[in-house]
Amino acid sequence: MIKSDSHMHSSFSGDSKEDMIAMIKKAKESGLDYMCFTEHYDPLFPCYQEGEEAIFDLDVKKYMDYTNNLRKDKKLLSNINVNFGMELGIYPDVYELGNQIANSAPFDFIICSSHTAGKIDPYLKDYWEHFDNPVDGIMFYYKEILENVKNFDNYDVYGHINYCVRYTDTTSTQRDISNYTDILIDIFKTIAEKGKGIEINSGGLRGRLKEFNPDIDILRLYKECGGEIITFGSDAHKKEDIAYGIKEASDILESIGFKYVANYSQRKPSFIKI
Repeated sequence: MIKSDSHMHSSFSGDSKEDMIAMIKKAKESGLDYMCFTEHYDPLFPCYQEGEEAIFDLDVKKYMDYTNNLRKDKKLLSNINVNFGMELGIYPDVYELGNQIANSAPFDFIICSSHTAGKIDPYLKDYWEHFDNPVDGIMFYYKEILENVKNFDNYDVYGHINYCVRYTDTTSTQRDISNYTDILIDIFKTIAEKGKGIEINSGGLRGRLKEFNPDIDILRLYKECGGEIITFGSDAHKKEDIAYGIKEASDILESIGFKYVANYSQRKPSFIKI
């Protein structure tokens, strides 16, 4: 079974208040042998709401200074490998800046995520009002991901590929992979050919759909397109959610034919048998 969680946020992320040390202790209690913090950095995030300005900017120096000191605590870090990365929010206007940020510190792991499409967050109702139906909104989101993976390379895995479906009401027919197969194939072949990966993210499992992001059909297509690199991430913003759904994720990946999950250190993967 998977014993690693490669996607979580502490108080260094603007949308979390959780103490990093408390999260490490919880991960150890949960039986993990690897964890990676992936603090949010969405450079020039284009759709802040009033009062939220800059909450998705990461103070990289403060983060690195803190984590470098934390690495010295041998008792805290006993029996678990704790690494420190970033979830980098990307859209076409910020590729150059994203490269600068990714190269600004010795991150262990970088998740590239699309938190916007057309500079609007699918979390907002405003996004979906631009489309006649959810299928068009989901397709628009995937089109921007395809542009990103073709033109931006400074990341290790692409996060929660179908993030947008978390935030709108859809039928199973509207979510069905047959609506998006061709563009997902283009996305996954590009990712695989560039030696990148994706994640199975349990954040959606805690939401309205009660599904992983992405779901099993999308994960299966990724495998069929030559995708081999995959990580598990709880997307925890509080300690209670660390490793959430990890047994179910292990079962899904094994059923598809994945034999290993990737754990990253210094931007290089180690492949751990599921």
